[in-house]
Amino acid sequence: MSAALEVEQVTKLYPASAGRSGGGVHAASFTIAEGELFTLLGPSGCGKTTTLRAIAGLEVPDHGRIVIGGGEVFNRATGRNVALHERELGMVFQSYAIWPHMSVFENAAYPLRVSRTRRYSRTEIRTKTNEVLERVGLSAFASRPATQLSGGQQQRLALARALARAPRLLLLDEPLSNLDAQLREQMRVELKRLQRETGVTAVYVTHDQAEALAISDRIAVMRDGRIAQIGKPKEIYDCPNSEFVANFVGRSNLLRGVLTGPVARGESATVRTAAGDLQCLFGETASAGSDVSVLVRPENIAITKAANGNSGNCLTGRVLRETYLGEAVEYLVSAAGTEFIVRSLSLGIASGEEVRLVFSPHHALALRH
Repeated sequence: MSAALEVEQVTKLYPASAGRSGGGVHAASFTIAEGELFTLLGPSGCGKTTTLRAIAGLEVPDHGRIVIGGGEVFNRATGRNVALHERELGMVFQSYAIWPHMSVFENAAYPLRVSRTRRYSRTEIRTKTNEVLERVGLSAFASRPATQLSGGQQQRLALARALARAPRLLLLDEPLSNLDAQLREQMRVELKRLQRETGVTAVYVTHDQAEALAISDRIAVMRDGRIAQIGKPKEIYDCPNSEFVANFVGRSNLLRGVLTGPVARGESATVRTAAGDLQCLFGETASAGSDVSVLVRPENIAITKAANGNSGNCLTGRVLRETYLGEAVEYLVSAAGTEFIVRSLSLGIASGEEVRLVFSPHHALALRH
């Protein structure tokens, strides 16, 4: 499959100034395949929006090269910098930027009317606009003033406008952050459906881990201007490569420890922790005495009042707190002087009770610090 976007060693740094710390992007590199939805995920200030703006041509990187659809649009070394309107992009931002004085139809048609790269006839504009409004479910609202749309409808209109010219690349910067929780979940499904149906390649920016896991083909987790890990959602969640990624993507129990003997990649070994000796899975070769962290996800710990055998890692503890979440119960358990978060379907365990915690060595992942 051919590459829709290539970002090579892109760097954009901002010096510290009054009221603002320095920041930016340090040598970001990744390639996105045609039709892929690729997400830049990370906390505020990590460089994800700066990366997106560099792809769009809204920021001029200090170093690097960007190629869209096989055509070079930026190269610092040669001075090449293609203007935003010539990069054939569609963009949706946190603020939908809907024109309040225009109808729904005119908002969607606007990119076609002002296009500098091609002149569209009235018939083409009418046909393409009606098609894209039909695709996002706004055909019945075409003549309505845009200001009369709900938040979710405005988000759909912003998508329709971005898709009207069939862009080579769709850029989305926190497009769902202004919606309430329920509508945000609904629009995740709609956005993913639209991206799949149109086949457009998309770069999506968010700080919401659940959003990234739900819609992405691949995720790049960013930290302090650098890419910490790139992988499919399941890889990022199940096999994070560092404490930062483990903590940022999902809930986690992390225990510091020391490896008691050498281990090869993909094998299990004993790690001595404050909670005792634990059998852990290693994603890379490590030598005896190595300092590691042990990751155990809350949903991978079985909690029971009685011991169900001692296979795997088994700890005795006491429930400090229980929190009913509807679809599950979250327990805070103190075991061997260490607090564990446990998520379970069990409803018959109360605060103060003695319990056993059991988890497989394959669910105890050893990470580098």
